[in-house]
Amino acid sequence: MGNNNDEKVPYICGPLTELPLEMQGWVRPFYSRIADVCQETIGKRPFVPHEHFDPIIHAKFLPREVYEKEVKQIREKTSILIVVAIAPSWGGGIEAGIAGLDKIPIILLRPIGKAVSRFLLGIPSIICQIAYDSQESALSVLKNMLKSEVAKQISPQGA
Repeated sequence: MGNNNDEKVPYICGPLTELPLEMQGWVRPFYSRIADVCQETIGKRPFVPHEHFDPIIHAKFLPREVYEKEVKQIREKTSILIVVAIAPSWGGGIEAGIAGLDKIPIILLRPIGKAVSRFLLGIPSIICQIAYDSQESALSVLKNMLKSEVAKQISPQGA
């Protein structure tokens, strides 16, 4: 899973299933770049679902296995959930809902002008929303957020 011990790490979530063809080539690398920024900034590699349960590369996992492993990861091993709201997704909403119920802090990344449901936006544990116009700006703002007060919420030692 995300780490080899009980230390909590960030969790990156966003859509993978049924993405339009024009998105499929850049989405996974973007999620991995977000994980790289987290690792560089707070010293912890996030759990990135496609690195473990990609619906194409890791098709051998049964739906129940994916559900059980990801729920356990979120509830027991996640310090902060980073939601990447780039396209409609049933999966990302479920992950955010679980994190919200467990009061896990959430950072929401979304392209400027991208509609996000009020239900998702209403999760009380959302601590920050980042609306961005490019991947580079999203990564830059995220890095600054992780260096600031957010770091104190996800790491006992801060950044």
